[in-house]
Amino acid sequence: MNRPRTRLSLRSQQAGFTIVELMIATAVFAIILILITVAILQITRVYYKGVTESNTQNTARAIIDDISQAIQFSGGQVTPTPGNAAGNSYAFCVGQQQFSYVLGYQVVDNPDGTSAQSPHGLVQNTVSNCPSTPAPNLRGAGSVPGRELLDQNMRLANLSVTSVGPNMWKIVVRVVYGDDAILQNPTSPTASCQGTTTGTQFCAVSELTTTVEKRVQ
Repeated sequence: MNRPRTRLSLRSQQAGFTIVELMIATAVFAIILILITVAILQITRVYYKGVTESNTQNTARAIIDDISQAIQFSGGQVTPTPGNAAGNSYAFCVGQQQFSYVLGYQVVDNPDGTSAQSPHGLVQNTVSNCPSTPAPNLRGAGSVPGRELLDQNMRLANLSVTSVGPNMWKIVVRVVYGDDAILQNPTSPTASCQGTTTGTQFCAVSELTTTVEKRVQ
């Protein structure tokens, strides 16, 4: 015959986690969540850093390719880059192709007027009398004819086209992506990303140099 269960035996069978065990489990779960969150943030930062660097490198490469092809095949006079002071509009000519530029200013649609920003940074345009055509005001509010060669949030830190021999030209292009707050010397030719971790995924620098021969006179 089965004996009736006592109240003590019923309580022992229904026993669950203690408060201490629940607190330990909660702490372990919280640590795991924190580690997962940190890993996701790190992966996201690395991903955006790669995208930013790739876009900046592609833009610098496209600029140096456009200038190189113009020097090689467009014919006509090539004028060296006239200046390198930040904030001023300059222009140089390759045949009838005019490349106008402003150094050190971030390209944005609506400049805030308080930082180094400009609606244009580097514009390529075809003009009928390039050497005699003055550089357009790239920092002005009006539209500028031609094709903008820089993407948004990028700036042209350095651009140099110099003669290094008969029909030989050296081209140096330095493109920087990022806001003033995350850059060192943002308006100088040596602008670079700050050595901090905050915001580095939105900062990149690409500098390219090449020498080309003028093939069409």
